[in-house]
Amino acid sequence: MKKIIGVFIVLLVIAFLGILGLRIWNIEVVSLQTVIKSSATLLILGIAIVVLIISYGFYFKDNAEGYDKSVGNRAHPKV
Repeated sequence: MKKIIGVFIVLLVIAFLGILGLRIWNIEVVSLQTVIKSSATLLILGIAIVVLIISYGFYFKDNAEGYDKSVGNRAHPKV
């Protein structure tokens, strides 16, 4: 999953730099407003994903599930 996200981020950076290079030469493929709005949308989606992951771990994940609690305080494998 890390590699997929990393490749996606690298592709976004390359695309952004390509658009920036074209803007230097006054070649307009997309407007600057479109790039800013899409970047803001991606930022909002990223924040929402992080919040959902944190809330899932906080509210719905039971780390003690599956362990035999009668064994004691030592580390023991899941049942």
